[in-house]
Amino acid sequence: MAQKNNQRFADSDFLNDERIELAFLIGRVTRELRRRFDVDMAALELTRAQWRAMLYVFRLSNPTQTELAEIMELGRASVGALIDQLERSGYVSRVADSQDRRVWRVVPSRLALSRRSKIDRAGRRVAAELFAEFEEKDLRNLRRCLEKLIPKNPAEN
Repeated sequence: MAQKNNQRFADSDFLNDERIELAFLIGRVTRELRRRFDVDMAALELTRAQWRAMLYVFRLSNPTQTELAEIMELGRASVGALIDQLERSGYVSRVADSQDRRVWRVVPSRLALSRRSKIDRAGRRVAAELFAEFEEKDLRNLRRCLEKLIPKNPAEN
């Protein structure tokens, strides 16, 4: 009986929908990007979660733990543990916010700043390898297409 149900599902339009196939492909591309970046970041002794957090610390310019948790789609406690790890390894420190004493900012350390160019080069190398066969106009078109998939209103998420 289970085999008959599986066969009916396999024959459904769901599995033949190009949009579904595209969603799976986007997931595979994302995993490949992360896998390649993991290899380069291992030389800096950063785990996937750690290098992702560091990218956001640089990009967001001294975010709070809450901001990091939201952008990384993790719980505050998980991000707190991640920040603790990065603090122990010398990559970040927590600094009191000058506007609100209850808030702590996650600030890159001298070590992180000295390795920022290596992190940047690794990211550029991975992107160059992965997108090597694309022309600039193709990249712009791909970006426009992907941006259409993201709701313009954050409340829609």
